[in-house]
Amino acid sequence: MFDDLRGFLNALEERGKLRNVDGANWDIEIGTINEIISERNGPSLLFDQIVGYPKGFRVATNLLNHRLGQKLAMGFDEAMTDMEVLRSWKDKTKDFSPVPPEKVEDAPVFENILSGDEVDLFKFPTPKWHMHDGGRYIGTGMIAITRDPEEGWVNCGTYRSMIHDSKTLSFYASQGKHVNIMREKYWAKGEPCPVVMCFGQEMLLYTLATISLPWGISEYDMAGFLRKKPVKVVQGKATGLPIPATAEIVAEGFA
Repeated sequence: MFDDLRGFLNALEERGKLRNVDGANWDIEIGTINEIISERNGPSLLFDQIVGYPKGFRVATNLLNHRLGQKLAMGFDEAMTDMEVLRSWKDKTKDFSPVPPEKVEDAPVFENILSGDEVDLFKFPTPKWHMHDGGRYIGTGMIAITRDPEEGWVNCGTYRSMIHDSKTLSFYASQGKHVNIMREKYWAKGEPCPVVMCFGQEMLLYTLATISLPWGISEYDMAGFLRKKPVKVVQGKATGLPIPATAEIVAEGFA
């Protein structure tokens, strides 16, 4: 298992399962290339020198659409068969005991902070993935972090998230999703719901965020249990929510 996205990408590259793509356009082209590679069970992709953006402003795609990526993310032996993976997952999770995250004071995610008038979501080369999309979607490959206002536990989930303007993100959650239940509790009290969105984070936590864990069980606690060590988090300066310390990009705000 890896503490950050970069370690995961390095592991894929060492195994010949990562391809670098330079010079693609964020408008439809990245989405098209990714779709073709995904349909052909191809490697993960790391786009750089994206049209209109500086070198180093990168987009990683197709990270979990192959067995190697899934095994590396979840900590399974690469030689295991599908059935062995399923049995191992069942054995691992049956004795679940929460391992809460560990709060740290400083982290790479604080190296560059933009607030107020400085905020510009279009700084990031967010693709328009499909021809008929309503805009540029920076998620689903993200984690939305919320806290239940009554019970206090923290949920991490993945939701479609679109950039509307330089300072506005939206995210869609269907009825019954944990984040939907939580934010409606805030709204019932006439309060905005604090939300953190992470784009680029350790892959175990992201993978767990795509799974429907039971109500009241935090993905942070499950990740700590599976890692056999706590996930390191920092406290969000605007929301007070716990943020993965090694996240690449984070947006703090209110729904």
